Amino acid sequence: MVSSAPAHEDHSRRILDAFESDNGVSQRSLARELGIALGLTNLLVKRLVRKGWVRVIHIKPNRMCYLITPAGIAEKSRMSRAYFDASVQFYRQTRDRIQQQFSALSSGWPNEGTPGLPKRIVFYGAGEVAEIGYICLAETDLQLVGVADVAPTKPFFGFSVCSPEHLSGLALKGQPFDRLVVMSFGNPDALRAEILALRVPLDRVFWL
Repeated sequence: MVSSAPAHEDHSRRILDAFESDNGVSQRSLARELGIALGLTNLLVKRLVRKGWVRVIHIKPNRMCYLITPAGIAEKSRMSRAYFDASVQFYRQTRDRIQQQFSALSSGWPNEGTPGLPKRIVFYGAGEVAEIGYICLAETDLQLVGVADVAPTKPFFGFSVCSPEHLSGLALKGQPFDRLVVMSFGNPDALRAEILALRVPLDRVFWL
């Protein structure tokens, strides 16, 4: 779980970036873009103003213009470097963990009949962790046959992302698989509750 301080710093970085690109952007549109409450957005903007990173110019009683100051530009650059470094570290740590877990999954695969049969897996989750996992698959003998996510959006590397309700036993929309691989480091209790409701045998669920 990301702590509130780094999360707020990332929100501040994105707010500074938005003000640099469009000084007429509204707090309401910022809140929508950041996915946070309008009240929190207002508090973060006030904090940036108090630190001298943003100036507020009142154009009309109900309309303001936000100007990022030279100090704000310098701070945004520092935040951007820190964000990039953290992203690279997250990628490396996640890649190493997934590679180890995929190796353990493959080496511990039971001999269920004819040797040489494909080791078919379905990803449960289509976020950043799953994207890194997809890249790691190239170094394994595991075969991805489907992807499920509670918030299906765009296709995942050519796979249609299915809603978990399409999971039935060991099939996803009729496509058989052997293991459901949970591609998330989120709340394990909440994830376990989701999995239990899917009618997938728990001994066929693999956790990273």
